[in-house]
Amino acid sequence: MAQNTQPQPSLSLEETKGALQDVLDAFETSENKTRMDEVKDAAGNDMLKMMQIVFPVVTQIQQEVIAKYGFTTDGEGAIKFAQTVRQYEIVDNDIASMASKLKSLFLPPMPPVEVLQPTKPETTVSSS
Repeated sequence: MAQNTQPQPSLSLEETKGALQDVLDAFETSENKTRMDEVKDAAGNDMLKMMQIVFPVVTQIQQEVIAKYGFTTDGEGAIKFAQTVRQYEIVDNDIASMASKLKSLFLPPMPPVEVLQPTKPETTVSSS
């Protein structure tokens, strides 16, 4: 397997924030909204189908945007961008919020969590 020797960029916090906003904005275009609606409908809530159908479309849309910031349009560029975001999301609430929105595009909606009430242990009365 040939390795990509093109260096990936190092973005500042503000550049990362701008890149993330641009990625999120890309998902708001009418063309990409339509594409996302189609693939999400096709996948439903099936995680395997999400990975097979939705993930490639989300990745393609993201790669089109991050290329403008100097990242390669391959898996290596997407991974480097994700690492850059992760580096800043622990120190910046805006980036953390935007990263969470981006991640939600990759995952099916989670069903509400049912809160279970603890049960009382049954006590037995022994007659002696």
